[in-house]
Amino acid sequence: MAEQKRKKILYLTNRVPYPPDKGDRIRTFHQIDRLALRHDVYCATFTETPADAHRVARLRRWCRDVLAIPWQKSAAILRAARSWSSGGTLTHGAYHHPVMARQLARWSERQRFDVVVCFSSIMAPYVEFVSARRKVLDLCDVDSEKWSDYARTARFPMSRLYASEARRLAGYEHSALNEFDETIVITRRERLLLDAFEQNPRIHVVPNGVQRVESPSPAADCGPVIGFIGTMNYRPNVDAVQWFSNSVWPLVRERHPEAQFNIIGRSPTRAIRRLGRRQGITVTGAVRDTRTHLDRCRIVVAPLRVARGLPNKIIEAMAAGRPVVSTSAAADCLAAEPETHLLVGDTAATFADGVSTLLTNDARCRSLADASRAWVARHHCWDSALDDFERIVAGPRSESRQSRPARAIVDVRHGVIGSTWKPPITTATTSRE
Repeated sequence: MAEQKRKKILYLTNRVPYPPDKGDRIRTFHQIDRLALRHDVYCATFTETPADAHRVARLRRWCRDVLAIPWQKSAAILRAARSWSSGGTLTHGAYHHPVMARQLARWSERQRFDVVVCFSSIMAPYVEFVSARRKVLDLCDVDSEKWSDYARTARFPMSRLYASEARRLAGYEHSALNEFDETIVITRRERLLLDAFEQNPRIHVVPNGVQRVESPSPAADCGPVIGFIGTMNYRPNVDAVQWFSNSVWPLVRERHPEAQFNIIGRSPTRAIRRLGRRQGITVTGAVRDTRTHLDRCRIVVAPLRVARGLPNKIIEAMAAGRPVVSTSAAADCLAAEPETHLLVGDTAATFADGVSTLLTNDARCRSLADASRAWVARHHCWDSALDDFERIVAGPRSESRQSRPARAIVDVRHGVIGSTWKPPITTATTSRE
C-alpha cells in the first residue's frame, strides 16, 4: 500500500479480540494487527470473564488505548427483554450498555478519530456516540439469517421468537447500510443477502485467511480417527455434534468398529460431555494446541445444520491437509467444489458414506486433502484479505458522503444517554442465494 498519514482508528467489538483462537476473535485480532502497523488503533470492547482482564492487558501491545467495560449475562438478559418488549431486538438490547455509550462519547471528544470500525451488527448502534470522518461496518455474517435458521429448527414458542428477532434484525441491517460509509461481509453468499444484484459499490467481501501449514503429516497415514473442532457451547456446534453422534456415528461404527470420534474444543455442554460415555467417542474439552489434535485425525467432519459466514474450522482443517466431510449448509458458506475439495452429505447415510470412503480409500483421502489444501492457499490468504480490509478502512473517504458528527446527547450528571437515531425494526425484504 502507498504510504499515507497515520490515522486514529477506533475499533469497536463485543468480545476482547485476543487471543486469536476462535471465531470472531480470529478475524478481529488480524484486522487490528494489520491496522496497528500504520495507524494508531484504539479499541473499545466488553469483558465477560476474569481472564478477559489479562487479555486486555496483552491487547495494549497493539492499541494506543483500550476501553474495556464489564458485561454480565444476567443483566444482559434483562436488557434484552426490555428491548424486545419495546419493539427492539434481543441482540441490541443485550449489548446496550449506558457506560459504554457514555465513555465512547467522552473518548470521541478527546481524540477526534479519523475512522471508526464497528465489528458486527451488535456494535453498530454505538457509532452514534462517536464523531469520525469515516464509518466502516464489518457485519462479517448477516446475523438475521442465523436467527432465521434457528427459527426453522426450533420448536414453538422459541421458533416464533427467533423468527421475530430475524425480521427485526434484518430491518436494522439494511438501514445500517445507509449509516456507514462502507460495509464489509465475509463471503459473497452473505453479500447477496444484502445486495442481491451486487450493485452497491459500498458493500465489500473480505474473507478470513488461514495460516498455511508447511509439510503437514499425510492424513492417509493416520489411523481411523475422525475429528470435530469448535467451541462446544455454541448452539450450531452442539447441534452438529449431537446429530453426528446420534445419527451418523452408529453407521460409521457398524462398518468400522475401530473408528474413533474426537470432539475437540472448549466449554462442552453437559449434553456434549455425556457423549464421551459412548463407545469410540472422546470429548477433550479445551486443548492447548488444536494443531496437535488435527495431526492425529484422518478426517475432519463439519456436520453443521445451521451455518453462516465462513466456518473457520473447515478452512483450518484443509490448510492442515485434512480431508473434510461436511453438510451442504456448511459447504455453501465456501466457494469450494463438492467432491473436488470436500465431500458433502445431508442425510445420515450419505454423510456416513463420505466418512467411510475416506477411512478405506487412501488414494481418495490423499487427493482430497491435496486439492483442498491448494484451494485454501489460493482463496484464504491473510495478506491479500487484510490488504483489502485496510484499503476499505483507511482509504479515501467517498466524496458523495459528508462527515457526520456523533448525534449522542450525554448528560454526565445523571448518566442519561440519548440519541436522535434509533434502529428501525421494520422488516426488510432479503434476497437469498
